[in-house]
Amino acid sequence: AAPTSSATASSLPVSSSSTTSSTSASTSSTTTTEALPADFLGAETIGASVEGRQLTAWHRGTEGGVVLLVVGVIHGDEDAGLAILDELVEVELPAGIDLWVLPALNPDGVAHQVRGNAHGVDLNRNFPHDWGPIAELGDWEYAGTGPASEPETAAFVEFASRLQPTLTLWYHQDLYCITPSKGRDRLLRLEYAQRSGLPVESVTGGTYTGVAATWVRTEVPDAMSFIVELGPTLPADELARHVDAVVGVGSMLVTGDY
Repeated sequence: AAPTSSATASSLPVSSSSTTSSTSASTSSTTTTEALPADFLGAETIGASVEGRQLTAWHRGTEGGVVLLVVGVIHGDEDAGLAILDELVEVELPAGIDLWVLPALNPDGVAHQVRGNAHGVDLNRNFPHDWGPIAELGDWEYAGTGPASEPETAAFVEFASRLQPTLTLWYHQDLYCITPSKGRDRLLRLEYAQRSGLPVESVTGGTYTGVAATWVRTEVPDAMSFIVELGPTLPADELARHVDAVVGVGSMLVTGDY
C-alpha cells in the first residue's frame, strides 16, 4: 500500500488516511511517482491514535542500511519538528542510511494543540521502562493508567522493537538545547549540536520516568536515542541547519565514526 493523494515529498501528513499496514514502494493511482524521491521505499501505518488518526512512518534511503528513525512530534503542541521531517523526505541522503520518518506519534495532540493525547496522557511519560504513576488526569505530566496504556505508545513499542533502529531522534520544544551524554552516542549528540547551533545543556524541572528516548536506549538492542529541544520557533536558517545535522549524524552512523 502507499501514501494517499494528499501526500507529497514536500508535505508529509501528520496522520495519513491510508490503510497501509506494511511497507511498499508502490504508489496509489492518485499519487504520482514524480512526487516522491527516487529512493522512496514505502510507508507503513504502525497503529492509530485514540481518535483514530493513523500513525504512518515513511521509509526511504538504502534498504538494509543503518536504520535511523526520526520522530517529529510526541507532545502535540511542540510541532516545529514537522518542518524538519518534511525536508528529510527530499534531502539527498548518503548511501547506507535506511531512514524512517514518523511525523507525529501524537496526531490528536497536534490537531488540538495540546501536550497530551486525547486521553490527556503525556506520551513521553507513558513508556514501559521505569514507568511511574505521575500525577492525575489534567496534570501536564500525567503518565496514564499504566505502562504503555495508550495506543500510540503501544504502537511505537511494537514498531521500534521490530525495526530495531540504530538511532532514534525525538523533537521537542522549546528549551533550545541537546542534553550531554557520557554514553556511546556522546559524539553523535555533539555533532548534532555543532551542526545545528544548539548548546549542550542539561534539562531539569520534570519527572523523567516512562520517557520514550530512555525506553529505546534501554529496551531496543544496541540502540541509541536522544532528544533535540528546538526553540519556540524554527526560522528557515535554523531549519536548514537541523536537516544538515540529521544527515551529518546519519553519515557518522554509516561510517561508524563515533
